[in-house]
Amino acid sequence: MNSHSTEQPVAGATSRYSQDDYAVDNPDWHEDDAPWKAAHIRTILERNDIQWKTLADIGCGTGAIVGILSKDYPQSRMEGFEVSPYAHDLSRKRASENLTFSMENAFQSGKQFDVTMAIDVVEHVENPFEFLRAMRTMSRWQVIHIPLDMNALAVGRGWVLPEARRALGHIHYFSRDSALSMIAEAGLETIDSFYTAWAIDQSYKTWKKRLAAWPRRLAFRAAPDATVRLVGGWSLMVLSRSKPT
Repeated sequence: MNSHSTEQPVAGATSRYSQDDYAVDNPDWHEDDAPWKAAHIRTILERNDIQWKTLADIGCGTGAIVGILSKDYPQSRMEGFEVSPYAHDLSRKRASENLTFSMENAFQSGKQFDVTMAIDVVEHVENPFEFLRAMRTMSRWQVIHIPLDMNALAVGRGWVLPEARRALGHIHYFSRDSALSMIAEAGLETIDSFYTAWAIDQSYKTWKKRLAAWPRRLAFRAAPDATVRLVGGWSLMVLSRSKPT
């Protein structure tokens, strides 16, 4: 290994979540993004007329997203699963009549749901194929949100992907094509997908982001797929269903 590498070997790439490492860099567990993500989840479920009553949020963090959805769909039953003690402790304040939280591996719970969702989770797990196959056996429908870290600008700048690994815990980097291929190879059929423009929609956070948002917005209108591949700043929202085994 290069002595100057920023990527140091660890006992387990996901051990930071069961300890306090991730919380040090992300103490609010990205709660401020929850309304934006919940809105996109509602969009993909409702525009495809998915009929469901139960939903599991796998890797729910502090429960901010599923907490919003539980209020939007009060007749549903939802459960958030999380392995981080820190995040689970924060999630419990959001429990309600139709929302519970469990600190356990969702796939070992033996529970079944109409919909499972993994929102910005797949890039964190050591075996994303195994993770998606487990989602397939747990539900008929899946909602999956994946950041598209693999773009020309991120690769060319050099520091972007190592920093995403260090601070955000991204251990896999996806393009749209590689994400959809992985989903298909895990035995899931993509029903719908669309880009979510986090770099534009959340550009209010800093003046640099506001400045960078304008050329991204114009380029995306002219050539969306090419813009995502070249400069990044988008994630992919996917609705899938389990293929017969």
